Amino acid sequence: MICPSCSHDNISGVETCAECGQSLSEEYRDWGSAEYQELLAEPLAVLESRTPVSAAPDTSLAEIISLLKGRNVGCVLITGYDGKLVGIFTERDVLYRVAGLIRELEHITVESLMTGRPTALKADAAIQHALHLMSIHGFRHVPLVDEDDRPVGFGSFRDIVRFIEQNFAPTV
Repeated sequence: MICPSCSHDNISGVETCAECGQSLSEEYRDWGSAEYQELLAEPLAVLESRTPVSAAPDTSLAEIISLLKGRNVGCVLITGYDGKLVGIFTERDVLYRVAGLIRELEHITVESLMTGRPTALKADAAIQHALHLMSIHGFRHVPLVDEDDRPVGFGSFRDIVRFIEQNFAPTV
């Protein structure tokens, strides 16, 4: 059965998608108008994702926080020396893993606090797939990678909401 959320081709009889965890046991719920369904099926590439801000795993927390503030982004993608995505560090990580707990920001590397092996998508994945993953896992940023797992951008929940708002405005 083809998953209605991520288009993964599952074997017959399974109750959840092996790729994204979407329930396959019920009929896919009506998401409203055909126009709305078409918007959610658009690829993430239409969001015009922002250029990724990247850093190496041995970058200090002080530098990472400076990047978050200076570039006005919600996440820094952590790449290995081969350029492949190995982790993500977000503004939420600053609040829950750093603030009030760590004082020596210059002496701690991001590698010790980043989320390793983050969920990432290709730019041709459907917006609804990204929303589904965000809902299941509770994150707000999805790294976009190329065929070699090198970051090419990132999408955020805010980007998706803005896209829907711009393309699904009521006609007056």
